[in-house]
Amino acid sequence: MLQNDHKQDSPSVLLISVDALKPEFVFDQERLGVHLPNITNYFLENGLTAPDGMKSVFPTFTYPCHQSMITGTSPATHGIVNNGIFDPDGKHLGAWHWFANTRVMTLWEAARKNGYWSASVAFPTSVGAKGDFIAPEYWWDGSSLDSQFINAVAVPQGIILEMEQEIGQYAGGLDLSDAGDAQRGKAALWMLRNKLAPVISEKPFFMSAYFASFDESAHQNGVYSREAAHSLENIDRMLGELIGEAMRITDGHLVVCVVADHGTLDNTHNISPNVLLHNAGLIETDAQGRIVSWKAFSQRAGGTAEIRLADPEDTEAAAALKTVMDQLAADPDSGILEILTGEEARARGGFPEAAYVLVSQKGYELRDDVTGSYCRTRLTQKAQHGYSENFPEMRASFMLTGEGISKGQISNVRLIDVAPTLAGLMHFVLPDAEGRDVLKQM
Repeated sequence: MLQNDHKQDSPSVLLISVDALKPEFVFDQERLGVHLPNITNYFLENGLTAPDGMKSVFPTFTYPCHQSMITGTSPATHGIVNNGIFDPDGKHLGAWHWFANTRVMTLWEAARKNGYWSASVAFPTSVGAKGDFIAPEYWWDGSSLDSQFINAVAVPQGIILEMEQEIGQYAGGLDLSDAGDAQRGKAALWMLRNKLAPVISEKPFFMSAYFASFDESAHQNGVYSREAAHSLENIDRMLGELIGEAMRITDGHLVVCVVADHGTLDNTHNISPNVLLHNAGLIETDAQGRIVSWKAFSQRAGGTAEIRLADPEDTEAAAALKTVMDQLAADPDSGILEILTGEEARARGGFPEAAYVLVSQKGYELRDDVTGSYCRTRLTQKAQHGYSENFPEMRASFMLTGEGISKGQISNVRLIDVAPTLAGLMHFVLPDAEGRDVLKQM
């Protein structure tokens, strides 16, 4: 199934993730007051698009989504089920799942094994990715210390400091602003020009890239804010630069895939299940409200929350937790849409270690607060994702253009279909993928 011969007849492939890009921003630009000339030219007028978007995974949260995008598997399979590591005690100091999974093969590794140069710039969940040129997303404090850490885990070591001599500080992950995305765009162009162009005569490349500012602008200002539209227009300009440069160095022997990880919607409330667990004696805090011990804890993933028991064999704690869940289910004002058992959550592809998973109603963002009010209208973020993967607002964009891609439309696409579809374009099969090559269905 895996082949090691070079594939000079196969196109290079550029995968670009635009965080939280909803299909309506692509297909209804005039109504939403956004102007995206490059997306219009390359994809709407000359590519394959999904007007109804594609179904994301469970949960519809950035890091699980990106590892699903690059593996073609669900979070329960690849193991990255949230952005942050489950850590009620704070032992890991706010660490995220920065790392590529070790359970199933990624598209980076598969491309490299199948005669491709494999590269990535700023893609979430890429630390430790098995590729040739990997500039991962990682952060510590946002200072120049980040560059030293990233440089140490980049492939090859030294590539980040080499890059920074030309573009300035690499955007490690804490800067999700327009300025941070400008650095991501410069880094991706630098990778194309300085690492892939010099070796393109040997074999084609697969490269992933990522832009974050549209999602962040929506978080801070609302999905339909002028600020979010401005961020998206900036991303569209950088998309044009990247696609143009990739076309140039490949002489057009290229396919470009632009996708999103999930959609997003505006919030109306914040709800904090840990407040109920604290009231039930399942979480103990000190006088300052810091957790000193816990028997059950709820960790947020936007519009979803995973609740774990510290000891799954603790029958007393399990009974107390069930009582809280039953009370939530009986409360019509709880803001909770679904209460899933761990087994039900796993069947949807997420949270294999959960005792329960809460899925909130639209607009009710889940938070991790342990004290204070359970429900409040004072928002932490104006927009959020992580809501049910079945909500139309959580659907993500999917677009293809380039060599061999005919203009048209496609339906019934899922996020887990991205990796096997791109593998098919590179003429190999991704061995662990749970998704399908959607081009074979046309």
